[in-house]
Amino acid sequence: MRIWEQATERALVSLRAALSEGAPIAVVYHADADGTSSAALAMAAIEKHGGQTLPLTPRKGENVHDPAFSATIDESGAGLVVVLDTGSRRGRLFRIPTIVVDHHRIDTDDAPDVEAFVSTFGREPLISTSALAWELFSSFADIRERAWLGAIGLIGDLGDKAKTHPLVQDAAAIHKMTHLRDAVSLVNAAGRSSTHEADVALRALVEARGPIDIVRGNGNAASRLHELKQEVAEATKRAIRKAPRIVGRWAIIEFAEPCRIHGSVASAWTRKLHDRIVLAGNRGYVPGRVHFSVRSHEPLDLRAELRALLPDAGPDFASGHDRATGGIVDVDVFDELLRRIESRAMIASAA
Repeated sequence: MRIWEQATERALVSLRAALSEGAPIAVVYHADADGTSSAALAMAAIEKHGGQTLPLTPRKGENVHDPAFSATIDESGAGLVVVLDTGSRRGRLFRIPTIVVDHHRIDTDDAPDVEAFVSTFGREPLISTSALAWELFSSFADIRERAWLGAIGLIGDLGDKAKTHPLVQDAAAIHKMTHLRDAVSLVNAAGRSSTHEADVALRALVEARGPIDIVRGNGNAASRLHELKQEVAEATKRAIRKAPRIVGRWAIIEFAEPCRIHGSVASAWTRKLHDRIVLAGNRGYVPGRVHFSVRSHEPLDLRAELRALLPDAGPDFASGHDRATGGIVDVDVFDELLRRIESRAMIASAA
């Protein structure tokens, strides 16, 4: 049995055990299209079996490893925690039995200490957490009518590359690719907004019969997503107007916005600056911290680039993917990163 099949079997055993005990199952998710669609799939499968779900996501500026969020989980009364798309670290995550489903690259030695870790080990890299969640939860319950949710996460994380995945092809044939893309944009806006209304995006996906319901704003939750998308779009426009500062191989864009838009800003400038590593840093999302994203048109290992500059910056630094990374750091750490980029550039120009 292959490694992901073993992990899936362990996850199914944990799910069945939790359902038999009758305690609620906490569904913890990253507040983007991939994580939120994965949560909606998990809830659909668990509730199909008559189980009670407790959806939870970290507050603005938090992550699942923060002590405050761990305390929330410990006090939730859940008998099992299903964690979706939040990234993975070595060590125990929660005291409560836990399943982690995550597509971010991680070395096998750094796998979390949980009851089941459903990951991309041994799998092709072109996959999302929602695709992993679909494989797991569709084998647990008949949720065929919710398959389009898997496509939402794939498009959210992989963009046009997702078009080759069977889940996306099947969903596009039924629901239209345009509607799927528009729904992704709306779902992403909730977690990126200044008020971080991740619960609204999840409720919209749970209530929708298909992406068209979200695109048309059918229901209070879907309607609210349209308002949040407008807020995020306006913040993104302001940030993109900031001219990049070219420092050697790097293009640095700094701004202060209350919305989580650093990834979008970095991606937008990467399309214009093909020969640079683009770093977009947002000093206004959470007081005292900088949320930043790093992107490049060239096929570089950007996590390695960052770690070469700051090897000991902590677990929230150089996270994510090789081609789409970044971090959440204190202001002084971010300023030190910029100083080291400038120092490397000066050395290179003098050589």
